[in-house]
Amino acid sequence: MKRSVAFVLSSAVFAVALSACGLTSSPADGLTFTAPPGWQSSPGIMGFMQFWTPSSNSDEVLMLFRSPKQIDTSNPIDTQEIMQSGKLKNTKIEDRRQITICGNQSAMFFKGSAESSTGNGPSKPHDLEMTMSNAGGATYFAMYVYPLGRHPNAQAETALRELCIKH
Repeated sequence: MKRSVAFVLSSAVFAVALSACGLTSSPADGLTFTAPPGWQSSPGIMGFMQFWTPSSNSDEVLMLFRSPKQIDTSNPIDTQEIMQSGKLKNTKIEDRRQITICGNQSAMFFKGSAESSTGNGPSKPHDLEMTMSNAGGATYFAMYVYPLGRHPNAQAETALRELCIKH
């Protein structure tokens, strides 16, 4: 079964190895972040990374990353590092803007495109959307990658704006 982003496969193997050690906490713990209903999640990786894919074979992936320290959301270098963590190549950001989420929480929203591998296949172009926000002393990145030119999943897009601390 193929999945979007080659990162998914390598991360799954790593996550299985970590699950034996009990290190599978989710970066979504303590957040209002919710993946779309029916999407399959990987185990969390030490509370720093987790991904979700639809149960269908659709070349989509929703990823959530947590940095243990706050990052300057206006620094484009930090953005490139997170794109590389998602195993994306030739990333092009077409829209970058400040938004407000969770009532009054500042966030940076990005929309663009990148190439990613599907399984062991060749790289293909994908659209991507990402929100980056500081909350609770950490920086969170929620990224949604889907096939180029296809309509995005509205619930996955909503999840991008759910980087809110639960009260």
